[in-house]
Amino acid sequence: MTSFLSSLFLPKHDNYLVEVDGDQHIYRNKLSGDELIRAPKHPQLADDQRTVGNIWSYVSEHHPDKQAFGERELIEVLDFLIFRFWYHQMHVSEKPATDGSGKNKKWYTPELSDNYKWITYGEAKKMTDSLAAYLLENGVKPGDSVLLFAKTSPAWMLTAMACFYAGIVVTTAYDSMPAEAVLHVLKESGATVVLTEVSLLGAFNKMMKDAPEGQVKIVLYGGKEMEDKKGLEQLQSSASRGWKVENVHDVMTDNHTSDKLTKSKPKSDDLAMIMYTSGSTGNPKGVELTNGNIVAAQSAAILLANDIISNYDHTYIAFLPLAHVLEFLLEFIFISSCVPIGYANIRTLMDDGVAGKDGQGRGRGDLKVLSPTIMTGVPAVWERIRKGIESKLAKQNPIVKTLFNLAIQAKWQLLKFFGKNNVITGIFDKTIFAPIRQVTGGCLKYGVTGGAPVSFETHQFINTTTCHLLEGYGLTENCGLAAVSLPWMGAATTGTVGYPSPSIEFRFVDVPDAGYKASEGVGEIWLRGPSLLRGYHLREDINKESLTDDGWFKTGDVGKINENGTISITDRIKNLVKLAHGEYIAIESLESKYRNCSDINSICIIAENGKDYILAAVEPADHDNVDKQKLLKSLQDTARSAGCSRVELIHDIFISNEDWTKNGFMTTSGKLKRNEIKKAFKDDIKKAYDTK
Repeated sequence: MTSFLSSLFLPKHDNYLVEVDGDQHIYRNKLSGDELIRAPKHPQLADDQRTVGNIWSYVSEHHPDKQAFGERELIEVLDFLIFRFWYHQMHVSEKPATDGSGKNKKWYTPELSDNYKWITYGEAKKMTDSLAAYLLENGVKPGDSVLLFAKTSPAWMLTAMACFYAGIVVTTAYDSMPAEAVLHVLKESGATVVLTEVSLLGAFNKMMKDAPEGQVKIVLYGGKEMEDKKGLEQLQSSASRGWKVENVHDVMTDNHTSDKLTKSKPKSDDLAMIMYTSGSTGNPKGVELTNGNIVAAQSAAILLANDIISNYDHTYIAFLPLAHVLEFLLEFIFISSCVPIGYANIRTLMDDGVAGKDGQGRGRGDLKVLSPTIMTGVPAVWERIRKGIESKLAKQNPIVKTLFNLAIQAKWQLLKFFGKNNVITGIFDKTIFAPIRQVTGGCLKYGVTGGAPVSFETHQFINTTTCHLLEGYGLTENCGLAAVSLPWMGAATTGTVGYPSPSIEFRFVDVPDAGYKASEGVGEIWLRGPSLLRGYHLREDINKESLTDDGWFKTGDVGKINENGTISITDRIKNLVKLAHGEYIAIESLESKYRNCSDINSICIIAENGKDYILAAVEPADHDNVDKQKLLKSLQDTARSAGCSRVELIHDIFISNEDWTKNGFMTTSGKLKRNEIKKAFKDDIKKAYDTK
């Protein structure tokens, strides 16, 4: 009977993994056919015309009246501060600093409108044409570089599209980078134009003091004077050094024209973007991506996600750094598909980050105002959503907590049985889980996670209470898309990144030291295909180390093929550590299990070859009155419940009461800066390993 019901309800999960070379263990998605995906079905582009600018032009000209980009309008009141293009009131309060100094820090909470202000594709195209014409008329040539050192916003994406259309290279830098890192990017890329904003002028002006004389010709900025009046005055007075200073919004709306724009026709193989890494180890590295690379990844993604995008009236909320390849690729996919993008800020996503009218009480967070249907977050974002809800449940009556946990397990079993949401699971969503779904606006259908493994518990929690969470795998080097899990694989699918992108092929390579054999479906992953990088910018040493003569990119990631043909990423080669008795520890995979502990925010496992046990640096969830032994026991209990072996249990911990997202222990994209963490605790580590 069960088998019969399963055949009726469970979606058929075909194996989409095809082995194309048994000797070299090369695999593709069967959707690739005989040739990897290079171009979209619409618009149809000649082989040398596969450019981001051509797709932007096609979409904006064929859908001029559709909403494109939106941002919350900010309310004008007395003593206002102007931010980006609109007004808002900044209400000031003092809270304890998270840097361990014991001092208080001023926190600014904006008062925002309860709606988004939108521009259409037609309006956006006029703005990008005006900016592109301005750049060309002021001496910027196709192939020159424009550095985008700004926060995620319509201005960032509009500037990028203007550059792509004109054949100007977009160079990225995270808005959280210190001045010296941005200076490295500026020098190495040779950028002659910089987009920044008033809120970043502290770092920008510091950087420009050491910038090469005569390199920068134009500085574009967003924002208004009162955000940093002194910084803006300093910027404007520095124009005597030979660069123009312009408000980017003014340039976009001044209707600049140029004959050079119609003659500027970039090709598929032309460099489109130098995307810099966040610098988790040393100086940021510039990844060169051509137009053809980006379009291949976008085309493959649209082929995979067509059912998701076309079967619902979607809205996407954008708040991750656009300097991160995952955010950039997703926004380009949604632009190509005419999905409206509402821009937000990670600090104002929830109600507690927004002030109420005239500063009284709380306002409404970006998620509630926009009510998005799609949202992207690194694992840390989803884990904090889960832990935030669980911390509130902990204060409820024990019966309420028990019923809630039973509901999660009941719905999970239904999702496993039926493979998708249905009338029965919908009852759970409209009753028990309704308050939780309202936290993200009430309409969220799909979440996307990537950048690191997400734990089973978090994946299960989000899938049952909030939305269908899709897990992907990608690197800057392959435009952010190597593999992704999709809804038709089943609503209870976890622990896998799905099948390869149709624009890329996988090769599994032996890792002899760890005993991994490609013939057994496990090994280091190598990638090849039209969405793969052209190379690292001015880093021939890394090119020789990472790229083979026949076009393979060595990812350094360890993967395995599951029974159903899907792929799981188990760790990175450099994070595999062999302990004294020969056991291997997969650090990143193990960290994902420990992050299920509700008593911590972040964890960095410390393991050294040949040692008897592992250690960890930990940021506790509660920074006050931490009991080290209780926290260690809680972590060990979490590991045991996740099925960890004896050698995977943490022997000792080092506690850091600082916020790791702000103290330099993490990159903007949520990756651990392991070297920085080890350096901070080097004496503790030495003492722990010297004491047996």
